[in-house]
Amino acid sequence: MKNINIYNKLGVLLVITGLLSSCTDVIDVNVPNGGTRLVVDASIKWQKGTLGETQTINLRESTAFFDNNPDVPVTGALVTVTKENDASIFVFADQNNGSYTATDFVPELNASYTLKILYNGNSYTATETLIAAPVINRVEQTIEGSDGDTEIQLQVFFDDPGDVENYYLGEFTPSNLPLPSLAVISDEFTDGNENYIENDNEDYVAGVTVGINVYGISQRYYDYLNILIQQSGSDEGGPFPTIPVPLKGNCTNVSDSNEEVLGYFRLGEFDTTSFTIN
Repeated sequence: MKNINIYNKLGVLLVITGLLSSCTDVIDVNVPNGGTRLVVDASIKWQKGTLGETQTINLRESTAFFDNNPDVPVTGALVTVTKENDASIFVFADQNNGSYTATDFVPELNASYTLKILYNGNSYTATETLIAAPVINRVEQTIEGSDGDTEIQLQVFFDDPGDVENYYLGEFTPSNLPLPSLAVISDEFTDGNENYIENDNEDYVAGVTVGINVYGISQRYYDYLNILIQQSGSDEGGPFPTIPVPLKGNCTNVSDSNEEVLGYFRLGEFDTTSFTIN
């Protein structure tokens, strides 16, 4: 029995050695190119206390995975949003740079809106509801971790309405970074109580001012963002990251249901504040 154990251990050692040595090999990855995809960045954001009449939708066409060129702006499309309860139609004018802007948009809480895009002979559509946002009560700063391995964490508190399912998006934009970080929560375990959404960031250092927006969002958009956030941070979970799954938005091609459309159409009211790290 002892000899068998020795040979088993030797065999395992040889396999591990082979795997480690093979890690130095250069592997050419052949990524299939399924062609360009329409990318819809259609976020209707209504800040509390404003009219919200000026809104912008961005359209692009994707490029290949290893292409050094950025996504291509889409021009020449016809873009409208219809408020379903009164059939109001808002035309988003082509700015000839991939952006489409309306200056007469009328936001209404809990109203349903339908996005329509006509482009290259195809008709694209998506429908969402404009969700109310809570009022931000306060922001608190805490320290997470110990023994020199710490991060500053911000917690944004607000009151959650009772007896209804609510979903929230927190958008945190530090003054020393070009892009925001996102966090989402539901009120599954805090219905009707004071709730909070939190964010920690290694770039939170003394003197940095963080712009904070808290949105009300739909359950479907909450599910979409949950997958997006998990996948974008999967490399932080150790040697066994989360396996990516298809990230499907709510935009579809009416002319061809098999076409994969990237991005999302969503509407949300938001409350905003800022906090300076101390």
